[in-house]
Amino acid sequence: MAKKKLLFVFIIILLLLTGCNNEKKDKYFKGIVSEVTDTYFIVIPNEGEPIKDMGDKVWVLKKVVSADGIPDISVDDRIQVIYKDVEKSDDGIKLDVVFAIYKESEIE
Repeated sequence: MAKKKLLFVFIIILLLLTGCNNEKKDKYFKGIVSEVTDTYFIVIPNEGEPIKDMGDKVWVLKKVVSADGIPDISVDDRIQVIYKDVEKSDDGIKLDVVFAIYKESEIE
C-alpha cells in the first residue's frame, strides 16, 4: 500500500513539473517601419533582436489574427510585432502568421 501511495505522489510531482515546462511564449520583435504598402510593412528589427540574426528586413503582412486590427502605422514608426513563425527568403524574412502589431508608444 505504501508503494502505491509513493508511486501516486511521484506521478503527481512528475506531471506538475512537466506541465510547467510546456508554456508557450509568443515570438515577437521590435523595430522601425521602413516601408508601407497596401498589403505589408517592411520593418528593420532593432539591434539585439534575435530575428535580426536571420536578416535586416522583415516583411510583415497587414493581415493579423488580433480582433483589434492594425493601428495606423507610417514610415519611421517604432512597432512591436507578435508572430508565429518565420520564413527566410532572398528578399528578407517573411512572417508566417502575425498575431498582433502594436506601436511602441502605445505599449505600457
